[in-house]
Amino acid sequence: MEKTITAAEINLFVSDSAVRQIQLMQLNDYTLEGLQFRIKIGGKGCGGFTYDTGFSEHHPDDLVIKKSFPMINFELSILMDPFTAFYTQESSLDYLLDPQNNQEGFVLTNAADGEHKGKFFKDESKLPPWAKK
Repeated sequence: MEKTITAAEINLFVSDSAVRQIQLMQLNDYTLEGLQFRIKIGGKGCGGFTYDTGFSEHHPDDLVIKKSFPMINFELSILMDPFTAFYTQESSLDYLLDPQNNQEGFVLTNAADGEHKGKFFKDESKLPPWAKK
């Protein structure tokens, strides 16, 4: 599979709450040792993509987005496969904690989500170069 974008082309904003939660998890969960935080497209429905987050090993074709947070002395590496990176070039990652509504977790907001509803893939201009005929 051909890589068409680089990590430098990914504009990913990571909120303070997301950074602190990732740091907390990495510092306190020994099962995450050697793993990095990953964002990936988990599925596609009529309303657009769904996103998954978690920790995994680095794969050879991954893009690695590096973020530095000197105020808390933390270096964050976020992994994305080329497919996810292509469709989430402008996005933000937040961590939601709302105990009153029993909601907790990472939330990815993709600036281009409106373009990925319905059967957008029938428009070849919206496909990654490696997926075009």
